Amino acid sequence: MRFALALSLLVSLLFTPYALCAQGENGGITASSYILVEKDTFRIITGKDYHRRLPPASTTKVMTTLVAMEHLGGDEIVAPDRQVLQISPSKMNLVPGKKYRSEDLMKGTMVKSANDAAYALATHISGSESAFARLMTQRAREIGAIDTNFENASGLPSDNQYSTPYDLALIFRHAMANERFVELIATRYFLFEDSTRKVRYKNHNRLLFCFEPAIGGKTGYTRAARHCYVGAFEKNGRVYILALLGSRNLWGDTVEILKTIYDDVPTDEQLRQARASSVTLCSTTTPKKTPASRKKAVKHRAVKPKKKIAKKQ
Repeated sequence: MRFALALSLLVSLLFTPYALCAQGENGGITASSYILVEKDTFRIITGKDYHRRLPPASTTKVMTTLVAMEHLGGDEIVAPDRQVLQISPSKMNLVPGKKYRSEDLMKGTMVKSANDAAYALATHISGSESAFARLMTQRAREIGAIDTNFENASGLPSDNQYSTPYDLALIFRHAMANERFVELIATRYFLFEDSTRKVRYKNHNRLLFCFEPAIGGKTGYTRAARHCYVGAFEKNGRVYILALLGSRNLWGDTVEILKTIYDDVPTDEQLRQARASSVTLCSTTTPKKTPASRKKAVKHRAVKPKKKIAKKQ
């Protein structure tokens, strides 16, 4: 009897810590820090370490897009410099010197999470990405996000680029005062077309496809930052903002936090189904000069045999 009891206790000690570790703390939430607030009052519903400074990955692009919208109307022409080729993915594969509408670049920044689009907007507005990053940080201070600092417009890894869930919620709340921003974050698909291609990009925010209360948001990921997210949700006429950083299970964490205010949340299967291919190549347009040159080449080859025959005679 004593042996059985001791064995049971040993098994419990061996496996219980592993289970807790695998599921994470706070009801299975793996995020290093998070916050859920009521938008209008900024009343905190729930949270953990939400003033902790962490790398924000592509949630950075919320501020990038907000500042871009405050400086650009959408119809401006933006021509990226050659440095755009050096930007790391995710990208729209912008071509240096080619002309793009600023509205398309904003959509690319938020829907596709294109780092080259964010860079192109930044350099167009401020002359350099570092100058634009300083403008972003200044704007964050004005909003009240005092634990946020930007060094680039994309959210790619940088030693001194950081934010907090509290600050991200503040920034997102301020951005939602702009109707263009709200329309943009609610965009499920973005059709991008230029002279050589037509591509349909799908929003990375799975909740837009399987959770009706979702208004929109921005995802982010790097190895250093892990999964990050900030987004808004509606319930009974009220809007709530959720922000999290350092997650190992983005949608699992998000759903777990949303259970604080919702009885019905997306299932794992619904979230899996929402994960369709994010890029669809609709068509590739071939420049008009190419077929013309090919036709000339064919005619040239057809003429050669006749010339050789004439010489033999």
